Amino acid sequence: MARGGITQPLVEDARKRLLARNVHPSIDAIRAELGNTGSKTTISNHLKAIEARESTRLDDEALLSSHVTDLVGQLARQLRQDAQETIEQAEQRQQAEVAGLQEALTAQTAETRQHQAQNTVLAQARDDLQAEALGLREALSKLEGDNRAQAQRIESVTEQVQDKQRQVNSLEEKHNHARQALEHYRGSVKEQREQDQRRHEQQVQQVQEEQRHLQQALAVKRDEQTQATREISRLFTEVTEVRKQSDRLTQQLGERERENRRLADKTVRLEQQVVALRQRKAAFEKQQRVNDQLKAKVQQLETELSVKNELLDRLSAGNNSDEVNRVS
Repeated sequence: MARGGITQPLVEDARKRLLARNVHPSIDAIRAELGNTGSKTTISNHLKAIEARESTRLDDEALLSSHVTDLVGQLARQLRQDAQETIEQAEQRQQAEVAGLQEALTAQTAETRQHQAQNTVLAQARDDLQAEALGLREALSKLEGDNRAQAQRIESVTEQVQDKQRQVNSLEEKHNHARQALEHYRGSVKEQREQDQRRHEQQVQQVQEEQRHLQQALAVKRDEQTQATREISRLFTEVTEVRKQSDRLTQQLGERERENRRLADKTVRLEQQVVALRQRKAAFEKQQRVNDQLKAKVQQLETELSVKNELLDRLSAGNNSDEVNRVS
């Protein structure tokens, strides 16, 4: 069904609804409240009639003096100016605090990232040293095995030398027995004794030659054992130094982890401050909305004051006209 024309009661109802929401009842606001229908001229005429009718119902307020009217206007202007200054100062303080916290948070984040990078490098160095220490331990274990093998070989050579020495002693003992027998049979078996002696000397020389070779081999093995012992000592010293470095790196890593925890706690506190500032900002925005409503109310009072001034002017003009007519 088609909508009828915009009547004065419709305009009056829309005006009341806007005033109840603390919204200034301008022509555009009333037209929007009516669903963007109706002519602005018609709405303006109805609005003027409504304001004029309400102005005629003023009792003592219509008789306010110009001094009181000026005082109310000055009070409204001062109130609006104070509210605006308070809002601007609060906004400046809020922006400064937020900027300072954001800078601190940015610096703290950069410092945390730097410490994390340093921790990564230290952890990698520690892992490398541990791997190197493991390699050195394996090399040390291998050298100890080689040393045990060398000791077994030296022991075997020593047993061979001792066996040869026993053979030499046995031959010497046989030689002594043969020499004693030759003394008894010198005359008859002289040549045989000389042959036996020569064979014995050859055997002794061979045994002594073998003994010298075995002693030289033993000396070489002892040199190899000494060198292996020195290598083991050197490796043990390097392993000890690597362990010390690993302990230092572990200690540094622990200190870095404690520093990271301290920085994380500080970051949490900064984030809590940011949340508190956001809450303060929300409260400030709420207060700003209250100030906006107060401004709207002041504007409404100024509008009503303007209407009352116009009514006073009309009443004054009407009184002056009546006095002129009476005088005439």
